[in-house]
Amino acid sequence: MSTLILGYGKTGRALYDYIAGANGCRGNGQTLIYDDIAEVNGLLGENVLFFNKTNEEILFGKYFENIKRCIVSPGIERSHKIILMLKSRNIPVYSEIEFAYNELKNNPKIIAVTGTNGKTTTATLCKSAVDKAGLSEKTFVGGNLGVPFISGIKDYRDFILEISSFQLEWVYDFKPDIAVLLNVEDDHLDRYENFDEYRLTKYKLFKNLKYSDIAVLNYDDRNSSILKGVTGSNAVLYGFDENKCDVYYKDDAVNLRLKALCGFNASISLKNVKDKRKFVISDMMAAACSLMLYGISPDIIETAFEEYKLLRHRVEYIGNIENIEFYDDSKATNPAAVISALESLGAGKDRNIVLILGGKDKGFNYEYMIQPIKNSVRACVLMGETKDILQDVLRGHIELLKADDMKDAVKKSFDFLKNNTAADAAGTVLLSPASSSFDMFRDYNERGDVFKKCYLQLKDNFTDKI
Repeated sequence: MSTLILGYGKTGRALYDYIAGANGCRGNGQTLIYDDIAEVNGLLGENVLFFNKTNEEILFGKYFENIKRCIVSPGIERSHKIILMLKSRNIPVYSEIEFAYNELKNNPKIIAVTGTNGKTTTATLCKSAVDKAGLSEKTFVGGNLGVPFISGIKDYRDFILEISSFQLEWVYDFKPDIAVLLNVEDDHLDRYENFDEYRLTKYKLFKNLKYSDIAVLNYDDRNSSILKGVTGSNAVLYGFDENKCDVYYKDDAVNLRLKALCGFNASISLKNVKDKRKFVISDMMAAACSLMLYGISPDIIETAFEEYKLLRHRVEYIGNIENIEFYDDSKATNPAAVISALESLGAGKDRNIVLILGGKDKGFNYEYMIQPIKNSVRACVLMGETKDILQDVLRGHIELLKADDMKDAVKKSFDFLKNNTAADAAGTVLLSPASSSFDMFRDYNERGDVFKKCYLQLKDNFTDKI
């Protein structure tokens, strides 16, 4: 009987490496690999066959009936024709995290972090504290962030995982000891039928929790806090309300009332933390709670937080031209992230913000951005696949300009501020697209890099004219 690896990107390659390894999983039989696009030269081993669209009929005709299970990469949608064929034959389909979980030995401790926004920041904070505590050889930090879960299961004892909704689609037994839900906002509606389906997929992280496990929930996000009392586990609420939360921000510190769960309370000073924007503090509360419950001391957590640097492409300050600041928030691939970015900049009409919006359509309802944009933004520059959709939503509420590409968007944003604000007034150009990048760019990293390149070109051109 055969194992099918569906998708041969980062996750698929890690799965193959594990299965092919001398200490890999037991009794796999033949390994079949399918990818819509990839081509493989010199692959891979005597018991491995690779398929793509050029030879898929051989897979379907000769090998399909012998497949005993499929391990699917997160980029593969549930409507993929091979998934539908597998399900029609009652062949089990597993996500990589489900497969890896069932390969674990020695009862490791697992922290799993999910949410629409902030997953990578929270996981990065956790990794910094793990390194500071001298636990990097024992504790794996990865998942959706960086290295797939399967790549760590042979060499690490414990796991801190960033988990996306895509990775939760095919889980059955996966169970963390500490499950963290940062928030649930509109996202990936090009993949899910509606918001409820997306939200319920996120909730699958909690479905196997037992009383001894812990759910870490965001009091300030209704779609997270609603799980308190229904997860079957202990629940810890974090947020900005001292009276309602077990972990809260007050007096420039993260305060943790966790004595019932870990034997003591603590306060982690943020006095020396440079970036104290609200979304960063919220992610720090989630990370601090998880880390303390894992057993890392508050002093080490505090040091890790002090050294934290905001991730690239997340409201990242790029530079200044003639009192106009440029910020790269290319990672804002949904409306909620845009609203968070505006809040983090202390947005108001006196801020003179021009917002660059647009990208690949993910099926969002953009209407709930209208009021925050009206309250905070002078004009929007629209680009990409969604520019006409955004124009229809925002028309009559804010001044709108259209751009052909990123260079045009940066130039029009700058020119608008120079022509429509007082000579000595400050201004801000914010790239925060509320859309994914795949219409024009490889990923959000490339989109942010192109934005920075366009800023530098504009700066050079402007300086030359002085």
